[in-house]
Parts: sequence; structure tokens; C-alpha cells
Amino acid sequence: MNASMLRGPAFASSSHVATVRPASSSRASTVVVRAVQDLKGKVVSTSMQQSVVVAVERLSPHGQYFKRVRITKKYVAHDDGSLGVGVGDYVRLEGCRPLSKNKRFKLAEVVRKAD
Repeated sequence: MNASMLRGPAFASSSHVATVRPASSSRASTVVVRAVQDLKGKVVSTSMQQSVVVAVERLSPHGQYFKRVRITKKYVAHDDGSLGVGVGDYVRLEGCRPLSKNKRFKLAEVVRKAD
């Protein structure tokens, strides 16, 4: 049996050369865009060394009733001590590389001091 009969008409000619597509030059210059992680919230704990716990509130629609409900999530952020934050301060967090198991944010600024 002929090889062309076994493989079908697409492989009938033995002079078939696989065409290699050139690599696109745009792949090397691709710009990676990451979402800016900026959160604002209230400091709820400063009892750890170089870390603070910040509660961030957001509004999210309820799954069944679609009323907007308040969701609170706590984030652990790195505090190098230069800002002098206390419990109750309203601060801005910015995302950074993972600093520990739970720390993914740094304190960027104190927006409003506690009364």
C-alpha cells in the first residue's frame, strides 16, 4: 500500500514542507497591565509589630434581593512606623509583593486621623 492511501490526500505529495510561522515581534514588547490595588479603610488593630489590621467596607448587591449590603473585610498591612497610625485612623493601602502569609499591602498615607 502506498503511504498516500493510508494518510489521505493531504499527505499525498512527498515534497510537502511544513511551514513555520515566524514568531511575532509584538510578543516580546507586550506590556503587562496590572490592576491598581488601592484600598481605603479604618485601622482596627495596631497590636502587632510593623503590622496593622485595616477594615475596608464596600457595597455589594445581595444575591437574592439585589439590595446593596455593606461588606466588611479585614486586611493586614505593613507599617514601617513612619506614619504613626493609631486605632480609628482612616488610611490608604497600596498593593505590594507578598510580605508574609497574610500581608499583601503597605500603608501609603493617613487620610484622616481619629478624633
